[in-house]
Amino acid sequence: MENKELIKIVEEVGLEKTQGQVILDNFSGFLKEAGEWEVKAKAIVISDISQVEEMSKAREARLALKSIRVNAENVRKSLKEKSLREGKAFDGIANVIKALIVPIEEHLENQ
Repeated sequence: MENKELIKIVEEVGLEKTQGQVILDNFSGFLKEAGEWEVKAKAIVISDISQVEEMSKAREARLALKSIRVNAENVRKSLKEKSLREGKAFDGIANVIKALIVPIEEHLENQ
């Protein structure tokens, strides 16, 4: 996946430009690192049990990729948590306004 694909995803969901840039800034590095490891990983081919050095390289690549995946997931959770808190704030404020207005509307309707 290229950075262009990330940009396309951000544009398709209709985020404001600054919000989209924050997402790209946070995830582009992970994509770049994963792409670099992809090339190294695909070059590792083990066909014999005696290829200990290649097995070591495979382990190193797997652990590096796992680290990238886990770090990206942690960033995702952190950013999403902020977004969820904002959503709860929006809902809470709207509920306070609704709680104030609905009884007044009902009173006026009865009049």
